[in-house]
Amino acid sequence: MKSVEYIESVFSEHFVDGEAKSDGLFATGLGWKLFSISSYIGEVIIKNTKATKWVTDDKDPQGELSIKLVSANGTEMYPAHRVMKRIQNGEEDNVYHYTAIAVDKYMKFEGDVPEDFSQDADAEKSWWKFW
Repeated sequence: MKSVEYIESVFSEHFVDGEAKSDGLFATGLGWKLFSISSYIGEVIIKNTKATKWVTDDKDPQGELSIKLVSANGTEMYPAHRVMKRIQNGEEDNVYHYTAIAVDKYMKFEGDVPEDFSQDADAEKSWWKFW
């Protein structure tokens, strides 16, 4: 969780009014960097909760933005949407607070994990998965 707090501070340092600073870390390669950060935030949520998984639609041309986390409790969250809102709206859409609330409240699941609830239960094996 502490690492996401650091990510929030990096956003504060390298974005002003929804724009990347011209001499900052996000001056080039913005899209893939934000996707990577969104994915990392999702993985932090998965690691710190029980029965949370990614759900993707490989046919969706906006798949990088519509990738979502789903909890066995029925909650869905969209880390990429939150990262984009953070960039556009500033600290009011803090990614650390989003992640902490996701872990402590929204994605929390008690009980036994349903048998059909696994990372790959809903989709065929993607090309990028080697295991």
